[in-house]
Amino acid sequence: MKNTILIIICTLLSISIFSQQDNYVVGEIFSTEEKPLDYVNVGVIGTTLGTVSDAHGKFQLYFNEKVKANDTVRFSSIGYGDQEFTVAELKSKKDLKIKMQIQSTQLQEVVVLPDFLKTKTKGSKRTKTKMNVFYSISNKPNQNLGAEIGRKFKIKKTTKLNKLRFFIAKNNFDTVRFRINVYHLKKRKPGKNILSQNIIHEVVGKKTGWLEVDLSPYQIISKKSVVVGVEWIYHSKEGKYLTLPIAMFTNGPHFYKYGSQSKWKRFATMSSAMELDVSY
Repeated sequence: MKNTILIIICTLLSISIFSQQDNYVVGEIFSTEEKPLDYVNVGVIGTTLGTVSDAHGKFQLYFNEKVKANDTVRFSSIGYGDQEFTVAELKSKKDLKIKMQIQSTQLQEVVVLPDFLKTKTKGSKRTKTKMNVFYSISNKPNQNLGAEIGRKFKIKKTTKLNKLRFFIAKNNFDTVRFRINVYHLKKRKPGKNILSQNIIHEVVGKKTGWLEVDLSPYQIISKKSVVVGVEWIYHSKEGKYLTLPIAMFTNGPHFYKYGSQSKWKRFATMSSAMELDVSY
């Protein structure tokens, strides 16, 4: 009986030590052609635990005490089909290499588009506020990557998206990179990303203020309202603050997603400082 109790105690101790030490996974992400895939979203579905692969396809994903062995980790990237694994499956792999399959797309019908002669600027210029929304708020390296801030822009007719401007309030990183995403709404929140390729924008020299992204080369056209999201995907080693201003009691809504695979939150009476130049 004593021997049995001793075995149980030793087993529990070993599990406790294992769980403390084995609280993350490290791996690489490739295409089926063995090409490293950069800026792939990685995270535990429905939680704030997530990250983004680096320029060489490498990633490190941390877990916490709330994560269960059968929780699902999703890998997603524009142009590729999602890959999903349980936490237990990922931890069991000694040499963790994830291969992403190119997602086949159906050819769209040819549509005659307007000349887009009229132009308009939508959004908010208000930057002098007392509130900021944070990208960088974690003690774990790279574990806020995939955090995203978005704003709804009303569209009622066939419209082309030309330029995006957004305002950085605080930034002490030497280099940061953002991915611009465009979504159609589903149940009043961002749904499907309508882009077919990544739009990456790099910011250097701890720059703040208004930033402009040229969207015209990507031929982004929509017949209905969109949410434009600014996703944080890279930062240089040194740095701590990265924020956008948020204005209260303005036309929004404002959307925020903490982590690569977490759920969107909607704030109806808030608005981030974003402007969108469109033509129709």
